[in-house]
Formats: sequence, structure tokens, C-alpha cells
Amino acid sequence: MRELTKYYQVSDKSKLRSLLINRRIAMGSELVYSKSMNLTKFFLETISEDDSLFSIALYYPIKSEVDTKEIHKELLRLNKTLFYPKIIGNRIEFVEPKDPKDFSKGKFNIMEPNTNHFIDCNEIDLFVVPSVAVGSSGKRLGYGGGFYDKALSSIDKKRICSIIYDFQLIHGFNGEKHDIQVSKVFTDKGFLHIN
Repeated sequence: MRELTKYYQVSDKSKLRSLLINRRIAMGSELVYSKSMNLTKFFLETISEDDSLFSIALYYPIKSEVDTKEIHKELLRLNKTLFYPKIIGNRIEFVEPKDPKDFSKGKFNIMEPNTNHFIDCNEIDLFVVPSVAVGSSGKRLGYGGGFYDKALSSIDKKRICSIIYDFQLIHGFNGEKHDIQVSKVFTDKGFLHIN
């Protein structure tokens, strides 16, 4: 593990991105499921205690990301309103799906809701953003398109969190000025609040 941690300190974002995505994909479906269930538990324990959260933006997982299906189900049971990202041109918009099963492949083959019921980002209480990595300062490493960085650039980091596997929390990653920051990170080993 020490050798991998050293490798994670690379300053080249594309190399780090590639390394972490490959490691995530190599986990296999059983490990993804097991870690996702642990993460779901940590996430829901924290979220269910916060009565100020009524609307939450989730994401549809790709490339062995943390599975969000159980989170989706439980948040609906808690009467939260859910939104998902939809790529329109060169930007992300957030939409409320009419039905949890009414999704189809959009740009980059990512599942998106089949609706155009858009909402202003300022009306969403919490954004759960997909991340390739998160640094100890809260800077997020995404997939390189800058979609979330642009969409959430004016959103307070207190309203942005990420759910990732423990190995995706990279202490040596400081990101760049344009990279958005998260204030909370949930991993399969626990919860981290970033000031």
C-alpha cells in the first residue's frame, strides 16, 4: 500500500485519474457491492440526521463507482426530492426523474433521466458528486470534462459531498484553482468532514 500511496502523489492529473479508475474497475462486482453497502450505511446515517436537506442531487454510477441504487431508494423513503445530472451541450443541468426506472444513455454513455424537468442549482440542498479522487483539502478530481466544476463553481462547498472508496482519498492531491471542493467525504471506512 505504501508504494501505491507514493504513486498517488503524481502531479499529472491524467495519470492519477487513469490509475485510480483502473484500480476501481479491477475490484470486481462483489467487492464493489460490499464496499457500496458500507458506504450507503455511513452516508444515510449522516444524511438522515439533517432535517435541512429536502432536495439532493445524486448520480448514476459508471466504471465501478459506488453504487447509488440503495441510497436512491432510501432517500425516496425519507421523502427527499432527488435530482440527477443531464448533459445538455457542454454543460450539466439537474433534472428530477419522473420514474427511477426511466433513464437512458446520454452523452458519454452515462444514464440520464428521460425528462427535461430542470431545476436551478440554487434550489438543491446537497450535491453528491462523482469523483475519481478527493484530496485532503477537499479538492475533487473528476473525469476531466470540467462539467461539475463549471456547474457548481458558485455553490458553497458545504452543499457538496462525495462518496468514494477509501483508496480514492488522496492526501497529496491539492487540485487546481478551478477544481470544486467538497466539504464531506464518505468512504467505505467512514466519514470525513473537511473545513
